[in-house]
Parts: sequence; C-alpha cells; structure tokens
Amino acid sequence: MPQLDRVIIFSQIFWLFIIFSALYIVLTHFFLPLFLKSLKLRRQIIESNNSEVLHLNERAAAKQILIKQKLLSKLLIIEEFLLESYKFQKYFKNEQQIISIDEKISIATINYLLYCDSLILNNILFYPRFLNSKI
Repeated sequence: MPQLDRVIIFSQIFWLFIIFSALYIVLTHFFLPLFLKSLKLRRQIIESNNSEVLHLNERAAAKQILIKQKLLSKLLIIEEFLLESYKFQKYFKNEQQIISIDEKISIATINYLLYCDSLILNNILFYPRFLNSKI
C-alpha cells in the first residue's frame, strides 16, 4: 500500500512543517498586530465614549441643580413680594388661600422638574442669550 510507505511520509512531514511554520510566521508577524491594534482602538473608543457620557451626565445633573436653585430663589422672591403686597393681602383675607396657592405652585414646579426632559431643561434660558453662561 503506497499510503503507508515510509519513504513518502518523511517528505510529507517535512513540507507540512515548512508550510505550517511559514503560515504561523506570516499570521503572527503581519495579521496578529493588525487584529490587536483593532481591538485596542475599539476598547479606547468605548472608554472615551463612556467618559464622555459620564461628563455629559455630570453636566446635566449640575444644570438641573442650578435650575432647581434658581427656581427656588425666584419662588422665594415671588413669595416675599406677594406677602408684602398690600393688594394681595387685601384680596386674600385669610391665610388658607395663600397656603393653597403656595402648594399648587410647588406641586407644579416639582412635576415640571421631575417629568421634563433634560434636553428641554438645557434649552431653557433664564437670561438673554448673550448673558446665558454655559456650564
């Protein structure tokens, strides 16, 4: 049987070793660095996107806190103005009506802050456009 001949096996093993070694060297020298570079770039892109998302979330949270602070300060100014106003006190003679109005304003403000989209909150201007500071 020719497939079991010992003379043929040595040449087949020799060429198998040479071809396998050449393929291994080509793959490790040329293709493996390209593949590793691609994986490294993908990991860096993912990390940079994650850091950008965290930065944007921090900015959004800071803007929401700033909006809440400004809203509360403006509501306090309005409350002081309404309480000091003589006409307001004449019109609402009992304190119960003032408390109910304060409750309605606070509920509307809380609902607005909780359920409003952050993109809409970023576009709200408290001052004219040239005075609006970017945070």
